[in-house]
Amino acid sequence: MSTDAGALEFRLLGPPEVHLGGSVVPVGSQQQRALLAALLLARDAVVTSDRLIDVLWGDDPPPSAASTLRGLVWRLRKRLPPANLEGRGDGYCLVAGDDGVDVRRFDRLLADGRRAADQDPDTAAAAFAAALSLWRGPALGEFASWPFARAEAARLEEARLAATEDLAEAELALGRVADAL
Repeated sequence: MSTDAGALEFRLLGPPEVHLGGSVVPVGSQQQRALLAALLLARDAVVTSDRLIDVLWGDDPPPSAASTLRGLVWRLRKRLPPANLEGRGDGYCLVAGDDGVDVRRFDRLLADGRRAADQDPDTAAAAFAAALSLWRGPALGEFASWPFARAEAARLEEARLAATEDLAEAELALGRVADAL
C-alpha cells in the first residue's frame, strides 16, 4: 500500500477507484470509470482514441463518439492531479507508475512471495498476505465481463486463487496449520 498521505492510488482489485491522500476521488459516470480502467490496464502506455471508443461503445459507437470521448477525458482530467492523464498522438496515456496501481503491486508482491517461498516461508507468507489484502471484491468490479477487461479480470482472479494457495503452503511450511486452514 502507498505510505505517502498525498499519493495518488488507483484501485482495480474490486470496483475501480481513485484515492488521493487517503480519500476517495469520485470518478463519475460508468463511462468515465470504464475509461479509467481501460487506461490503467494499458500500464502507462498510449491507448488510441479508436480503441477507447471501442471499449466504451463496442461495435456501434454513436456519430459523436470522438467528441464524447474528449469530453469524458476532460472530465476525468479534472478529477486527477495535473500531468497524470496525457494526450499523446491519437490517444491518451494515464501515467500511474507501478506503486500507484493495486494490480501492479499485487503482481509484484505475488512474484516476491514466489521467489522467497523455498528459502524463506515467513517472507513468502507476508508477501502473499500483503498481496491478498489489496483485494476489495472481484477484479475490475462492474467491468469484469466487458470485452476490454474480461481476460485481465480472469487472469487476476486466477492469480488471487493461486496466491491464496501459496499463502496456505507457506503457512504450512511454518507449522501454522490453523492459519493455513
